[in-house]
Amino acid sequence: MNSDLLLAARRGWKIFPLLHNSRFAVQQPLLHHATSNEAQIEHWENQYPEGNWAVATGKASGVFAIKFSLDTGLATMREFGERDPDVSRTLQLRGPNELLTFLEWPAAGLPVWTCGTIAPGARLQGEESYVPIPGPGMHVRPHCEYVDRESAALPASEWLMERIRQNGSWYGGTQLLAFNPLPNVTRCVLLRFEQKDSHWFCDFYESSGVAKIREPLAYRSSEAVVSLAIRGGAIMDYDNRVHLYRGIEIGHGSILLNLTSEQYNKLIAA
Repeated sequence: MNSDLLLAARRGWKIFPLLHNSRFAVQQPLLHHATSNEAQIEHWENQYPEGNWAVATGKASGVFAIKFSLDTGLATMREFGERDPDVSRTLQLRGPNELLTFLEWPAAGLPVWTCGTIAPGARLQGEESYVPIPGPGMHVRPHCEYVDRESAALPASEWLMERIRQNGSWYGGTQLLAFNPLPNVTRCVLLRFEQKDSHWFCDFYESSGVAKIREPLAYRSSEAVVSLAIRGGAIMDYDNRVHLYRGIEIGHGSILLNLTSEQYNKLIAA
């Protein structure tokens, strides 16, 4: 097996071969079959010997990425590095006129659902997205290489998570269940829910997705999770309802709750 693919698999990344040149993740047929299984990777390598490869960013791979343009994103990259030095120390990938930084997937997920521009010349690659990585097909397409292939993907700082949350909305990133502010809303809380065995476990974080505000709550049914989300305004419009019920359907998700001061205090005390 190619050494770069083996390294990616042993990092726990879910990887797959790119079957064509589209930059749109939904058009990559193998994206949702991405795996770290070495036997399957070797099978694909034999099947597509000259293909490029990518990692499916998101919870399953344990990483997300920020892509900095070396044309329009230099000032942003410098600012991010000054505010969060780990942005410069984490695992990085140098591609054609761009630099990608890999960061550890946060326990609370990302407050931005998929991918989008979060600052001038900086694009987030999150859930349902992918990033090309070094592999056996690099000689037939633009080359990319690790700055230091032994580096680890480091956790994102609270500053960076808050910057992603704020600027994802400002620059056009798709906000995950970002509701219209109400006059009496004083707190925005990130709820992450996941089904394990016969229970649904709910974790609550500050809106940045970094600081946990209480111990997890466990519910016996998905209806209880939906009820909780409704009280936090999660079905104020059709699109928000779709995202909420999609998370219930697949067994995990993250939503932003807009809580009054009274609701917030009850949540903390529960």
